[in-house]
Amino acid sequence: MAAGTTILSLGAYAQEAPAVERKLEKISTIHSQLKPSKTVLLYPDGQAGNGKKAAKLAKTDKGYAAMLGPGDSNGYDCDEEARKNGFIAYVADSARVDLYFPEHPNGQMVLSTPGGSYKDLSTWNEGTYVAEWMLKRGITVGVVKYRLPHGHWTIPLTDVQNAFRYCRAHADDWGIDQIGIIGFSAGGHLASTVTTMYTDSLTRPDFSVLIYPVISTDPAVTHRNTKGNLIGFEEYWNDRENYSFSEYYERQKTYEELKKKYSSENNVTATTPQSFIALSTDDGLVPAQNSLLYFQALAKNKVSSEIHLYPYGGHGWGFTDPAVIDVDKSKDALGNSRVEFSASLERWLSDVHRGKIDVAEKRPDSPIELPESQTVLLYPNGQETSGESNGAEGPEVVDDRYHFMNVGDSARFDLYMADKSIATGQMVVICPGGGYKYSAQRNEGEYVVNWLLKRGLSACLLKYRLPLGHWNVPLTDVQNTFRWIRAHADELGVKQVGVMGFSAGGHLAASASVLYTDQETRPDFSVLFYPVITMERGVTHNGTRANLIGKDNQWGGKKAQHEELLWKYSLENQVTEDTPRTIIILCSDDPTVPAENSIRYFMKLAKLKVKAEMHSFPQGGHGWGFRNSEIGTDGVMYARSEIDAALERFLKESINY
Repeated sequence: MAAGTTILSLGAYAQEAPAVERKLEKISTIHSQLKPSKTVLLYPDGQAGNGKKAAKLAKTDKGYAAMLGPGDSNGYDCDEEARKNGFIAYVADSARVDLYFPEHPNGQMVLSTPGGSYKDLSTWNEGTYVAEWMLKRGITVGVVKYRLPHGHWTIPLTDVQNAFRYCRAHADDWGIDQIGIIGFSAGGHLASTVTTMYTDSLTRPDFSVLIYPVISTDPAVTHRNTKGNLIGFEEYWNDRENYSFSEYYERQKTYEELKKKYSSENNVTATTPQSFIALSTDDGLVPAQNSLLYFQALAKNKVSSEIHLYPYGGHGWGFTDPAVIDVDKSKDALGNSRVEFSASLERWLSDVHRGKIDVAEKRPDSPIELPESQTVLLYPNGQETSGESNGAEGPEVVDDRYHFMNVGDSARFDLYMADKSIATGQMVVICPGGGYKYSAQRNEGEYVVNWLLKRGLSACLLKYRLPLGHWNVPLTDVQNTFRWIRAHADELGVKQVGVMGFSAGGHLAASASVLYTDQETRPDFSVLFYPVITMERGVTHNGTRANLIGKDNQWGGKKAQHEELLWKYSLENQVTEDTPRTIIILCSDDPTVPAENSIRYFMKLAKLKVKAEMHSFPQGGHGWGFRNSEIGTDGVMYARSEIDAALERFLKESINY
């Protein structure tokens, strides 16, 4: 037990900080003066008794809440050790919860589980600083200093579940009506096990926040030390010399069962609590695929979820937030994305607490005025000069929603040049969506132009030919557009050309990003909104697939060619290390184009270390485009400012990339 701790009784509080807490500040500088309001020892009688000793907390109006015993012992019989930068090790009998109560509580509480590879705990950056941030927003905090497993994998989960039992029992006293969990790295893995392996309503979090979490034990994506420190290293389980064959065989079975059990993506169900996930794509310790696997499982089970993958920050940035603690901005690895992260998390926690997202009242779109544009016909002598015709004859068709159809010889783009006083030298080629059946030239076209021009970016609004059984045609139009712009770049003052697409137009923009033929046709950056990516049935948008490469029953005896096209236009297969830097924005509740499309594409981008980011919001559906507050209302008004901020930052950073 840590020296210097005064133990009162179960449910009472330690009045004096453990010696290890005092020593931490002697060997490193903490950027916070915050101290716990109270500290609760989870096991005031220690780990003795092999888990048979249990106690009961005070009776609440919800009945008795049992504080179960410590279960197994982790075997440590030494004092805790203070390490640099707020890390502590050898937590054993001293397992505890530091409680922080805000001056103006809002009824929400968060238990924080710091990371440290299940070897030690980052109690400042992922504990004290978390409390600083939460308290400013009226949220009560409990930082759980859980026992390290030391070969006993059940122990961390036991401690956090007991912390939940304790807090639930005192919730009425504290004015708490909702308790969730936030975890970081290995503590994120622990938070994911708490979220998926709860035993009852007392131990089930109301929500979970996972920050750069370890999720899977798959050797291809896991963090080796986190996995090894929790359930044992490969070398331990593969030891053959010290066991009979039967023993070795049983150990192998046990190891496989543990790997499956502690890969939290396997345990997500439709009743898993809603989750918020944040991490950096360039995380060199815990691959982004961990979070993507968890988000993938949440989306598959239709659990409300939100994820933000920032382009930089690496690992361990936690809550080193200049707006909260007294630390120089340059020390915050999350940098320019910090404000976005804080805004998204604050909004999400508020929505979760209220149990709803405020949906803006619908109103008719306000008309916008765009400056005069230059229209360039792609094929002034007819589309036969493009190498392939889509067969469209007669005039174009434009419906009352400004959806363009039957574009043939009239394939073209409209150039809108940014005001020279604010021009960034960037141009964006816009590919509106419409399932390759039409192109939505207003919501995903003119409104986009309006947004870009106000930020100094020139725009190229493409009225591309629809395939009509000729799958090469739309991509040919985008590539010829890029060729024209690059040929006229000097006179236009354009230094960088990117592509932006929506839905099926997102598929087209992604096609341009991975199927380019040369540097002239390669976008400098790629912006994808709720994109169709794959052609796999059950995941793709069936209309987009059928309109691009035809219905299955049209292929007859040409099965091999059909399969080849399905593979080619499943764009996750075409990503390379040279794919342009990319941002993807979507909603996880999209009923038209499943989030799985974006997940697959981003998984490949992350695997090949392409500079990329993704932001998925919990509600908004499909097709919202750029109908912002200036124009009208849409399903993502609650997050529109965050979407704008992320896209603006991405575009600014693209200039110097």
